Amino acid sequence: MSTESTPKNTSRSLMMIILVVVILVAAAVLFVLFNRIANQPANTINTGAAIVDSASVFTGGTPIDPPREMDDFTLTSNDGEPISLSDLRGKVTLLYFGYTHCPDFCPTTMANYKRVKEMLGADADQVAFVMVSIDGTRDTPAEMKKYLGNFDSTFIGMTGSEIDVEGIAIDYNVTSETLAGSSAEEYNMDHTPSLYMIDAQGRLVMEYMYGTEPDVITGDIQKHLG
Repeated sequence: MSTESTPKNTSRSLMMIILVVVILVAAAVLFVLFNRIANQPANTINTGAAIVDSASVFTGGTPIDPPREMDDFTLTSNDGEPISLSDLRGKVTLLYFGYTHCPDFCPTTMANYKRVKEMLGADADQVAFVMVSIDGTRDTPAEMKKYLGNFDSTFIGMTGSEIDVEGIAIDYNVTSETLAGSSAEEYNMDHTPSLYMIDAQGRLVMEYMYGTEPDVITGDIQKHLG
């Protein structure tokens, strides 16, 4: 009788040991989780789904790290004179590729340029607001000057042949395509509507998706102005 009960007792003891180990492991896991939550930094945000560091919340801007030295280029300004990217060294440059007949992205971006300039106040003198035309056929210097003047007369327009601009745009991963229109003069263009920030040394430091709030861009500019 005692011989038959020995395996049962051994099995029961083994189960008790396993149960105790499971309880101890569970307790250790709960302790670690509780300790992490209790010591959560003040700059984190509880979204209800996960704990997210506020510094990593996407605001529309993507830092280029390390900053990328950009090739120089020369086009024609809205004053009809040659203008190079290197002419803007010493200033922070906001660079956008668009066209004057654009029905949506471009006027919105130029309106945001205006808001950024207003928010910068006196610091705006240290910033160049630039639009490079992807529509060299219609966007003459005079047309660029007239269009940008609707937003701010100090905004800089650059235009040239579509082949020249396409070569420059590749450097920024900007693409464009002419869409079929009602005539040779009436057409729209599909294009990358991103905005680029180049620092005073001529390095690409930020890329902004379309719709990034002007206060976000303004804050980044002020950081680079020191």
